[in-house]
Formats: sequence, structure tokens, C-alpha cells
Amino acid sequence: MSILNRHILRLPVSIRQGLTLLSGTTLAQVIPALASPVITRLFRPADFGAFAFVVAVLGLLTPVACLRYDLAIMLAEDDEEATHLTALCLGVGACAALLLSCALVVIWQLRGIETHSIAPLLLIMLPMGILLLSLQLVAQNWSLRTHNYPIQSRAVITQAVVTVGCQVSIGAILGSSAYTLVIGMLAGYVALVLVYLPVIRERVIPGLRKYHWRAGVRAAARTYLRFPLYTGPYAVLGQVSARSSVLVLAALSTASAVGQYAVAQRVIFLPVATLMAAASQIFYSRAARRLDDPRMPHMIRTALIAGPLIVGPFFLLVALFAEPIFRLVFGAEWDQAGRFAAILALPSMVKTLTVWLDRVFDIRARQGLSLLLEATYALTGFGVTYIVLRLTKNPDFAIQAYAALTVLYLVIWMLFALSVAGFPLRMGGQFIIATVAVTGLLTTANAAMAWSGAATTTRVVAEVLLALALSAVGLRLAATRMRLMAQFQR
Repeated sequence: MSILNRHILRLPVSIRQGLTLLSGTTLAQVIPALASPVITRLFRPADFGAFAFVVAVLGLLTPVACLRYDLAIMLAEDDEEATHLTALCLGVGACAALLLSCALVVIWQLRGIETHSIAPLLLIMLPMGILLLSLQLVAQNWSLRTHNYPIQSRAVITQAVVTVGCQVSIGAILGSSAYTLVIGMLAGYVALVLVYLPVIRERVIPGLRKYHWRAGVRAAARTYLRFPLYTGPYAVLGQVSARSSVLVLAALSTASAVGQYAVAQRVIFLPVATLMAAASQIFYSRAARRLDDPRMPHMIRTALIAGPLIVGPFFLLVALFAEPIFRLVFGAEWDQAGRFAAILALPSMVKTLTVWLDRVFDIRARQGLSLLLEATYALTGFGVTYIVLRLTKNPDFAIQAYAALTVLYLVIWMLFALSVAGFPLRMGGQFIIATVAVTGLLTTANAAMAWSGAATTTRVVAEVLLALALSAVGLRLAATRMRLMAQFQR
């Protein structure tokens, strides 16, 4: 086979690998979505509120698991350096779990009413969660380093099945509580690590036996010090910005309101946590050493233009009809969650379509800039949400302010990411135009039907058909642009 033909075949291989991972993560998000009507009928909003608080704390501590050294495994020049980073990650994870256990035992002994009620949940979740997370991150980045996408798909599917299965079965048999939700989540993490065992057995353990030595670990820690110094705090601030609404609601509102918001956030941000997280992994594995490939700008422009057409309409359907959908699917008790989901639909859409660019700052070694941007957003988002809720006492108003600020930040962040990557900023302008056009088309069509007196069912059917048509146009546009790129390479 000639060199020219090998270049032609390279793109389809990438697409096939990407589809393998995306199909797995898509199925992994469908499973909890299908189980949500059952879970919301087993557990009360207050149970979800306590569980959401525990998950928020775990999210804030997630970067501690490996101090973000796990991301450097992808960038290591050889397996020896990657193994030194692996040893560093596992050591940090073990130390973090031990320190958390000691700290939580002390907190439990404070005997304050609220801390005493929530500390047992934290003690169950955090130390084991940090340990399992460190193992997962190491195995995940080794599978990305070797382009082993099938195991990634199996892992996320297994995690979703086990988590949902444990939460539903234990809740139905032993009774529903926040403890049941926590135990189910931990069982999912255990299952995830078990699926990664082949990678751990074939890559991680042999490497540690062959290459591990203390001087090498110390050298790797110094070489990639920018990850704990910049990427780690960036990740913490990202979690603060993502979890700030939960924390503010927990401080100023009721546990039921926290639970309502947690369910809405879980449903509406699920594509960010799964589908686009997979896209981020694919982009990182492909761009880590080839961001300057002349094909890369064409592929990114295609994703930014076609993305709003392909998936944007379905987020907007949630924004338009979330309240009746949530009442029907989850029960009348979750009506407030529908209002929250409608508010969060647009920021979730923008984040889903742009978050996969987050590794550009790591590749270009510009973590300081990403840290500054995230710090500004985290502090502003927390402050705005807190002030609005404090003044109005209305959670809906507070979440609306948070959503508007989030959309503005994501657009600014995307433009900075494109600039750091060295790509034209007009790509960002094209994304904004496509997003505004799709949003305007669906909202105008819905307003016109509502003005004419059309029933809700009629409006839903018409909007779904319009969304499907726009998605088909986006898919055709993406396919055409990819074919043109392949022809250009020939």
C-alpha cells in the first residue's frame, strides 16, 4: 500500500474508533435516562438532595485523586515515562484517600446536627471513591494512549448498568434513602475498574515492574509540574462552577429544592458528562501530538458548524417542553425539576458542543490562561447565584442568572480555546451564528403555533419533526465537509 493510500485510510480508522467510543457512551447515558422514572418514584427529592450534596463534594475533590498527573500519561514520550506518571498517580490517590478518611472521622465527631447527618454519607463515599477514581483515571488514559476504545465503551456501559441496577434493586428491597444512592454509585465505580482490569494487568502492572524507580517518579513529577499547579486548580474551579448551584441551594434553600435541581441537572447535563466527554477523549488522543495537522482546523470547523444543527434542536425541545415532560415521566412531585431543566437546556447545549476543546490548553501548555478563565467564572457564578437567591428567595431566578452567565462564559472560553490552538476566530463566530439560527427557528415556530392556539401535543409533534429535519441537514453537511477533506488529501 502506498503512502498516499495510507493517508487516505487514516481518517476512516479514526472515525471508526470514535464511533466505538461514542456508541458506548451514548448507550451509557440512555440507561440511566430510561431508569430515571423508576428511580424518581422510589426516592424522595430530599434523598436526592443529600445524595447530590455528597456527589458535589466528591466532584470538588476529584482532581485530588491524581493531581491531574493522569492527563500527562497521554503526553509522555515513552512507556517508561508514562509508567513513572502512573506510579505517581496511584501514590497520590492512596494518600488522598487516607487523609480524607482521617478528616471525615474528625468531622463526624463534631456532633453538629447537619454535619453529623451528612458525615456518614461522605465517609462511605469519598475515600473509596477517590481510590477507585485514581485507578480508573490511570487505566482510562492508558487505554487512550494505546487507542483501545472498545474497553472504554464497555467500561462506561457497565458502570451505568451496575449503578442503576444497584440503586433500583436495593431501593426496592431494603428501602430508599440517600445511602442507597451512594452505595449504588460506588458499586458502579467498582464495576468500572473491574472492566479496566485487562489494561491494568497488561499495561500498568508490567510497566511498574519493569520501569518503576523513585528517581524517575520524581523526575516525572517535576517535568509535568504544570498539571498540579495549573490543570489541577482549573479542574477544581470547574467543579466549583458546575456544583456551585447545588452548594448555594443547599445553603439557602431546602433539601427538596436541591433534589429537584439535582435531577434536572442530571438529566439535562448528561450529554456533557458522557457523549461530549467521549468526544473530548477522542480529540485529546488525536490532537495531543498532531494539533498542527492541516486537517485539524477543517475538522474543528465542521464540528462547530454542524453540531448546533445535529444535537442543538433536541436541547431546545427540552427548553420548550420540559415541564409537561417531567410531570409525565417522573411524576407530579418533580414539577419544579422540569422548570430547572428548561432553564438549564441552553447552557447544557452550548457546553456539550464546545467542551471537547478543553484539552487545547494542556496541549499548548497554556494552563495558566485556562485557570484564570475558570477562576473568574467559578467565583462570578457562585457570587451571582448566591446574591440572586439571597435577595429574591426564589430558586428559579437564581438558576436563570446562573444559566445566562454560563452561556456567556462558554462562548468567551471557546474563543480563547480557538485562539490558543492557533485557529481562526471566525470558527467561533460561525458556531454562534448556527446556534442562534437554530434557537431562533425552533422558538419562533413554537411561539407561532402557541399564538394560533395549537394544542401542546400538536406543538410537540411539529417541533420534533422540525428538530429531526435540522439534524438531518447537519449530518449531511458534516458528511459533505468530511468528504471534501478526504478529496483534498488525495
